[in-house]
This record gives sequence, C-alpha cells and structure tokens, in this order.
Amino acid sequence: MEPEELEHTVERCREGDEDAWTTLVNTTLRPIYRLCASYAPSAAEAEELTQEVYFKLWENLHRYTAGSNFMAWAWRVAKNLIIDSYRRGRRERDAAWLDPEILDRLPGSDNPHEQAERRQRLGLIGVALRQIDEDLASLVLMRDFAGMSYQEISEALELPLGTVKSRLNRARMELATGVRRRLQIRAVPPAAGPAEGRVS
Repeated sequence: MEPEELEHTVERCREGDEDAWTTLVNTTLRPIYRLCASYAPSAAEAEELTQEVYFKLWENLHRYTAGSNFMAWAWRVAKNLIIDSYRRGRRERDAAWLDPEILDRLPGSDNPHEQAERRQRLGLIGVALRQIDEDLASLVLMRDFAGMSYQEISEALELPLGTVKSRLNRARMELATGVRRRLQIRAVPPAAGPAEGRVS
C-alpha cells in the first residue's frame, strides 16, 4: 500500500470505519508480527504480543498526527511494550525466531538441507545476541529481522540517524565476533581420553 493510501486508511480508522481498521491491520501485520516474533519466546506469545500491540495502536490512534509517517509512529507506540517483553525474558528464554512454528511462517527455502542450515545459523545468532548489550541486540532485531528502515528505527527510538547507523554497525561487529567464536568452539574436536586409540 502506498504511503498516501495508508494515510487515507488511517484517517478512515480515526473516523470509526471498522473496514478501514481491518485493512490497516492486514497491511501492516507482517512487519509488526516479525518485530514481535523477534522478541517473544514462542509463536503463541508472538501472536499474543502482536495483538497487544494492535490494541495499543487502536487506543492511541487519536494521538497520531495526520500526514506524518504512520509506520514510524506505530514503532514508537509499540517499542516499550515489545522491548520490555524482550528484556524480561532474554536471559531465561530463547528468541521466538528459533521456534519451528515461526520459522515455518517466515519466507525461506523449501529445501530441507537449507532449512537445517538456516536453523543452525539462527541458533548461533540467538546465543550471540544474548551475550551483547540489550540495546545493541534490539537494533539488530529491529533492522535485520523485523526489516525496519534506519529512519523508522531512528524515529521509534528517538535517536539521531547517524547514532542508529553507528550503533548498528557496532552491534553487527560484536554479533559477528560472537558467532565466529562459537563456530571455532564447535570446530575443536573433543580431547581423546588417555586410553582412547590404544590396543591392549
């Protein structure tokens, strides 16, 4: 949906048009769900979090300034709800995008071998994400998983565009370092026992 059409749909929602609200949800559901899925611990909770976000958007729709960037505004409305949920569980639970139910719903190859490789990569990234600063991890999830633009992240987090880019670059470097370390650990064979390989 073009920005002008989206703005018109939002205005109809503000006037109480239920069909317009359905259209708005259907149009924005994929990016909102992807963002929620990157913070929730399971597919079921990602759906619940998505519903909470839309309830919050509906409650605050009257605060939206007509003619501004609706998606950027939507990210700002949702950010505290989503990021707080992530911070509460990040140390105890895996990210939802490791959940097979969510992986099945996201675009990807039908090739079983490629799916297995993708799951392995996501597993390594998930572990590494939980080791870096929470704010940096959030930037990676917002940009590289949820697909938010730099401008949308800037407006959602109320940070200068340059700051977003520099912090995201730092986050990706730390993440890459963490993944490489885990790949190196996996590549090291276990030490042989003292009697292993000996013939009595």
